[in-house]
Amino acid sequence: MKHRLIYRLASIAVTAIVMFSQVRLEAFADINISDIPAVRSAVKAEETEGEELKYSEIPVSSFRISELSPETDTDLDYTDWWYSEWDDCRYIFLPATADREKLVITYSADEELSLNGVPVKSGETTSLLSEGDSFQITTGDTDCGTLKVMQSDLGCIYLTTSHGGLDALDGYRWITETGTILMLNADGGIEYSGELEKLTAHGNSSWDYSQKKPYNFKLPKKADLYGMGKAKKWTLIANYLDHSMMRNKLTEEMCKAAGMDHVIDSVFVDLYADGSYCGTYQLYERVQIQKNRVNIRDLEEETEELNEEDLDDYPHKVSGADSTDDYIENSYKYYDIPNDPADITGGYLLQFQQWNRYGFKCESGFVTSRGQAIGIDGPEYASKAQVEYIRSFVQDMEDAIYSDTGYNAKGKHYSEYIDMDSLASAFLVQEISENIDATYSSFYLWKDSDITGDGKIHFGPAWDFDLGYNNFPSVRMNSDGDKGFSYRPDNLFTIYFPIHGYDDGGMTSSSGSGRPTEGISWIGMLYRHEDFVRRVAAVYYERFEPFLTSLTEGDSPYLMQMAESILPSAEMSNARWHTYGGGKYCVFGSSSGPTYLDSVDILRQYIVKRKNWLSELWEPYKCLRGDVNGDGKFNISDAVILQKWLLSVPGTDLADWKAADLCEDGRLDGFDLCLMKNELLYR
Repeated sequence: MKHRLIYRLASIAVTAIVMFSQVRLEAFADINISDIPAVRSAVKAEETEGEELKYSEIPVSSFRISELSPETDTDLDYTDWWYSEWDDCRYIFLPATADREKLVITYSADEELSLNGVPVKSGETTSLLSEGDSFQITTGDTDCGTLKVMQSDLGCIYLTTSHGGLDALDGYRWITETGTILMLNADGGIEYSGELEKLTAHGNSSWDYSQKKPYNFKLPKKADLYGMGKAKKWTLIANYLDHSMMRNKLTEEMCKAAGMDHVIDSVFVDLYADGSYCGTYQLYERVQIQKNRVNIRDLEEETEELNEEDLDDYPHKVSGADSTDDYIENSYKYYDIPNDPADITGGYLLQFQQWNRYGFKCESGFVTSRGQAIGIDGPEYASKAQVEYIRSFVQDMEDAIYSDTGYNAKGKHYSEYIDMDSLASAFLVQEISENIDATYSSFYLWKDSDITGDGKIHFGPAWDFDLGYNNFPSVRMNSDGDKGFSYRPDNLFTIYFPIHGYDDGGMTSSSGSGRPTEGISWIGMLYRHEDFVRRVAAVYYERFEPFLTSLTEGDSPYLMQMAESILPSAEMSNARWHTYGGGKYCVFGSSSGPTYLDSVDILRQYIVKRKNWLSELWEPYKCLRGDVNGDGKFNISDAVILQKWLLSVPGTDLADWKAADLCEDGRLDGFDLCLMKNELLYR
């Protein structure tokens, strides 16, 4: 037994080394190995290994429930029972559409099977499962344990694969599956029925460290699923690492409340694949340029129309590096496409990428002079001219960001390149959540055409927050030695990220030493400018703080309402996967309570602490003296607006009247206007 335990712990140690290879060692300096959940689970499993599982083997070789969606003409609506080693019993997981008065039970057994002593005729419709949620199974005189029945109230997805099934895909992530898929809402209405063109693995850590796997899928034609708008490409998020299953959803709702552009929508569903219940999933839109997603000009589509071959058939080339797999400062990669549209100023969908994923994750992209790797998600297959254009634009913007004055050598301020409200909002989403990826990956930005857009970089949409909100212990440290901790609500975190690939001699470094990668990220540099901090504070108080209050406080916090709306499904999913019940069940962190709602409440309590600390931190920046129009600056335009307001000019509003009360007497009058003009004249 000791040898088995040593082997098991050694395996976990190897996994931990890989898992933490991109996280600074300081984050784990004070952690005892016995406190790591995976180690605790291994020890616990070893301690209970000898316990007898009385009903693991019974004389029933199959047990299937069909006719789960009687209002739909399909042969996909069936599920097999599932044996739980945790509970030493069997489960049937039913979707919302199942009528327990009219289910068909089909089984194979040595003798006739009975539930609670009532014989079951295989292949016949029965109402037996409507009589309770727990049944004793017998075959003849043999006790076969307990059958527990659970039912969801969400919509559901049935899929069947054409080849090796999900077991094969789950075991080897590079497999591509095809098949058939049926999607129903909770009332049994059909959202989609037909071919599944492609089913693949999704994610990195969310795939590698999850038993319940996430998937991407593609339909042969666009479909409007659950009211989210027509598209072909979708994602099924498992949320296995997030025991609340709410971190992505609450972030989505926060982005909507803040009025951010192109928020990616999702709905919760129950997934059934090849007869197996897979758990609660979050069906998500994909981040892509598309009318119902990131709705900007589709430069790739226009480029395709001008060229005879498929764009990815043209030669793949690189400039400034030896191969397209290399992460090298000032390099870029592209496709040698002969014909470009006349306007190549947009649209572009960009994503920050980790240095060690840039090579195989990005078909087109570039690395800035300071080492920020940026993948071009749209156009995915970009021409040389297109990459050179957007690369030059972003480099000029970066040069302004890193200037002490905020101006680059061309005399342009970073705000001339950036939509600052979108940047402030994108930063706040990352900072509030203390997302461990933040500016490392899944951090999106986009630029529309100068003709149809404003000629600026916009930040968003937000994506991938299952390891945020204190769900993974991590430390980030910049080259000045400033540290941020993902598990402390009382500190700033995102501003202390270096550019991913910064070589400090630690485990996060790229190959080689002395690389010119920057030890401070774009956000870190911007936060040193007071005008940016004031913009952040203004956006926070106006668009984020009210939502965080409604999310977490009061008699019925919105977060708990969202959790209660999926509670039956969440409890089914937990019976299948044991995704709550305490820290020992966590893969990372310890955000797990004894029940599902307890796990959500742990999240709620952390957000309360986070909100309170951030609100106190930015309180001094709430009001900039003289800034009556709320643009983060005090200049002549503020005096003009105050004068119009005092003269009662129609349509004149003050963003913050307190900023105009220079006399500090609680009222606005001509004396305040005189002081304002005086300060502007002589400052």
